[in-house]
Amino acid sequence: MLNFYDFVKEHPVEIRQFSCKDLLFLINECPPDFIKGEDWTEHNVFLYVTSGRHDLYSRERTWHLDTGSTVFVKKGALGIKKVDADSFCALMFYVPDEYIRSFIRENNAVLPPVDLSIISNDKILPVQTTAIMTAFYESVLPYFSLTTQPPENLIELKFRELLLNIISNKDNKELTAFFYRLALTNVDDLKEIMECNCLYNLQLHEYARLCHRSLSSFKRDFHAAYGMAPGRWLLEKRLEAAARLLVCSENPVMDVAMESGFKNITHFDRVFKQHYNTSPLRYRKDHVPVDASIA
Repeated sequence: MLNFYDFVKEHPVEIRQFSCKDLLFLINECPPDFIKGEDWTEHNVFLYVTSGRHDLYSRERTWHLDTGSTVFVKKGALGIKKVDADSFCALMFYVPDEYIRSFIRENNAVLPPVDLSIISNDKILPVQTTAIMTAFYESVLPYFSLTTQPPENLIELKFRELLLNIISNKDNKELTAFFYRLALTNVDDLKEIMECNCLYNLQLHEYARLCHRSLSSFKRDFHAAYGMAPGRWLLEKRLEAAARLLVCSENPVMDVAMESGFKNITHFDRVFKQHYNTSPLRYRKDHVPVDASIA
C-alpha cells in the first residue's frame, strides 16, 4: 500500500504543500480519473473538504464527506472513493501523535472537562466546522499561492491555532478526549493500532513504523502483548475475516481476499485450504445458512 504522507513529501512540485518538522499542510486535488484507492500513514490528519464529495471507508464502515465538512483521521490505513463526477479538493493537516501530546500537556489548563469513556474505536472522528474554523481554513489558503514557503514558526503557529480552536469547542468533546488520552502516555497503543489495521496489506516494517517502533522493538512488544509472532497473528486474523466474508457476503473470492488483507489470490487460496481443510468456495457453500422459509 502507498504511504500517502511519504508520497506527498516526495512530490513537492506536483502537490502544493508546506511543512515544519513532521507537521504538514497540503492541498489534495484528486485527478479527474481517480475513482477509488487505499493508502496509509503513520501520522494523524485533519481533512477539510473545500469542494466535491467523497467517501472514506474502513473495513468496518463508511463516512460520507460533503463540501465544508471536517474530520480527524487517525493514523493507519483507510480507503477513499469518489462518489460523483465533481472535482474533489481538500485541505489536509498532518500532525504526529507526539506533537498532540506535547500540545495538550502545554495547554492542560485550558482543557474543558474530559470524559475518557466517550472515546470510540472509530478511525474517523468528526470536527465541528464553525464560522471560526472556516475563517481559519480561509486564512491558510493564501499561503499556497506564495512562491516561497512560509517561515517554520508561522507554520507551527497555524497548527497550534487549529488545535486550540478544536479543544475550545465543547462540541468536539470526543476528539478532545482522544487528544487527552494520547497525552497520558508516551507509548503508542500497539494492540489498538493492530486491531484497527490488521486487514490491510501492510508489511511488518510498516506496522512497526505505524506503532512508532523499530522492527525489533515492535516484534518484542507484539509478542509480549499477544504471545505469538506478528506474522502468525496477522495470518489468523485475516483468515478469520475472510471466512466471515465468505459466509456473510456475496463478494467474489478475489474481493474477499483483498478485503481481508491478502494481495495474492493464489497465496490466499493455499493458506485458506491449509487452515480450514477446504477451498474458499467450498467453505462458502458449506456454511451459508439454509433459508428458514424452505420446508
